[in-house]
Amino acid sequence: QLKLEDYKDRLKKGEALNQDQLEAVEKYDEVVHNLEFAKELQKTFSGLSQDLLKAQKKAQRRESLLKLEAEKKKLRTILQVQYVLQNFSQEHVQKDFKGGVNGAIYLPSKELDYLIRFAKLTCPERNENL
Repeated sequence: QLKLEDYKDRLKKGEALNQDQLEAVEKYDEVVHNLEFAKELQKTFSGLSQDLLKAQKKAQRRESLLKLEAEKKKLRTILQVQYVLQNFSQEHVQKDFKGGVNGAIYLPSKELDYLIRFAKLTCPERNENL
């Protein structure tokens, strides 16, 4: 652009320019327009790039939160199952299931024993002093 401006100034001063220089001066406005268009295009691409980066970061945060929530849900389910299984170690609960009373379904002694053993395998003993 500076070279074209120099040619334009030289032409105004009355200097003789060769054919290539004259053609370049004739296209000065077109070159300036194309440069301005290129600058605007670069700004647009830069803005789009920033928007894309923001969207990617937002999606990553959302994905991380979803994974965390899924892990929390799994842990809640495990804790709920452990709580239910731990109750099978209490004698009054066992009596309720053996008799099918107090809202408990009837469980044969063999099945109840399986649940009690399963509870001992899957539910660690708690130290109440901690």
